[in-house]
Amino acid sequence: MEIRRLSRDEIEKPRFDGCVHYAPNGNVFGYMWYLDFIAKDWEALVEDNYQSVFPLVYRPGRLIGKELHQPLLMRELGIYSVRALSEARIRAFLEAIPEEYRYIDITLNERNRPPEDMDFEVSERTNFQLMLNEPYEVLSRRYSDSLQARLERASDAGLLPVTNIKPEAIAAFFKEHTQQTREVERTFHAVQRVMYNVLHRGQGFATAIKKKDGDLCAVNFYIFSHSKMLSLLPVASPYGREHGALELMTDLALRSNENRPLLLDFNTEAEAPFARDFGAQPNAYYQIKRDKRVLGLF
Repeated sequence: MEIRRLSRDEIEKPRFDGCVHYAPNGNVFGYMWYLDFIAKDWEALVEDNYQSVFPLVYRPGRLIGKELHQPLLMRELGIYSVRALSEARIRAFLEAIPEEYRYIDITLNERNRPPEDMDFEVSERTNFQLMLNEPYEVLSRRYSDSLQARLERASDAGLLPVTNIKPEAIAAFFKEHTQQTREVERTFHAVQRVMYNVLHRGQGFATAIKKKDGDLCAVNFYIFSHSKMLSLLPVASPYGREHGALELMTDLALRSNENRPLLLDFNTEAEAPFARDFGAQPNAYYQIKRDKRVLGLF
């Protein structure tokens, strides 16, 4: 097994994307177009003739050099492979991370459990997923009592779905109702390019909820990839959170995709009770950290 380090410009796009597409653990985050829009600066480790690939997203280090990090709207990356993701293969890729990255804080996908004896601090993170291959009547029976109450609250408030909402409106709502940081500001433009790219490919859809007066109170964008429907950008205003707008929006997504062989990927950890209320099941992935700066090894 030969693992090569390739810059973004050295990568053969069809082979790289082909590996991500056919890998059993593939997801939309690993495609080159998504990396280019969201990650900005990245390179990759590649096994042999692109049988396995490992994108490495970097930025200038806070102290010196460069560091590996996990951008906003990119839950996980890691090693994608059309070969068996054995412990030996995972170890080889993690050992191949260039030494110049003195600080590492990234998340690996569900098939990338790191070997226990490696010098990383490993934390198990939890995403939530829900299979949609049943009628809505069956899916909705799993709703919690509190979710049912919030859906009734949305109905009482007269909340309505919005059709034909544009990516610019979704991005603007996201920016307005998300705590402002430098990364949110940069993502504001990047996520619009992601949404337009997905719509052009016919692989996703925008959705929103409005109040009686027509003002938006919740938005989201879903991406279809690898037999999953990924919830990319669920955001609600204070009014929307109070009146069950996100719950109504998610319920409508279930209704319109019932009986399909899809996993609804809630793409969330902070809102775990929200996902559980719909009957979603936990799915682990892994955060790894390593900081060699504290040892003075610059």
